[in-house]
Amino acid sequence: MRSYKKLILTFSASVFTALMLMPSCGPSLIEQGEITFDITYPHNPDLSATMKMVLPKEATLIFKGSKMLTVVKTGKIFRTEIYADEIKKELEMRLDFGSDDFFTLLSDADQKDFIGTQPHYNVTPTETEDSLKGLWAKKYKVKYDSDTIPEFESWFTETLSLQAITWFSNYNSVKGVPLIYDIDQHGIRMHFEISSFKKREIDDKEFTRDPALKEIPFKEYNRKLHELFEVILS
Repeated sequence: MRSYKKLILTFSASVFTALMLMPSCGPSLIEQGEITFDITYPHNPDLSATMKMVLPKEATLIFKGSKMLTVVKTGKIFRTEIYADEIKKELEMRLDFGSDDFFTLLSDADQKDFIGTQPHYNVTPTETEDSLKGLWAKKYKVKYDSDTIPEFESWFTETLSLQAITWFSNYNSVKGVPLIYDIDQHGIRMHFEISSFKKREIDDKEFTRDPALKEIPFKEYNRKLHELFEVILS
């Protein structure tokens, strides 16, 4: 009887030790889905009626595992895409506007150049968290190096499979996916805010570029995009 009790105690201790050594399991990440964003221009109050008509008002982000595709478009007039893989650090940009049908694959040096064209942000986490369209998110305070632009807020979620997808942007110090944020491009400041989220299966074909797009170097792509925004703003 004593041997039996000793065996039970030994077995219980072994199980307890094994459980203590097991890694803790947090909530599982969402592996696939689609986010839509409303795009507004609250920091560009002088936009003409033509600019407001041409500039995009909605964006879509699809993701699967480590891959992401963001599409920003205005009907059939204007469409840009950014494809990224956070594990392979692959970055591709695509443009379809009139006769401009291009894409560019950014090397490591190109990615550094791209980051260098963006204003530097000082991003500070806060203690505030909330649910945005069903995704748990954390608020950050964002400040430009320049004191002429007021501090603003961004919200990021860490509930998706993407955890380092902002590596090529001025939010690269923040973990997760932005749900509310601002970006500056070629004289335009765009405000993105999540309008919906849905889990869905993503076919790998959805990341594939249009075969009609022609490849050009990043510097040429960036120049063409800058010229496009100059036309819109003129």
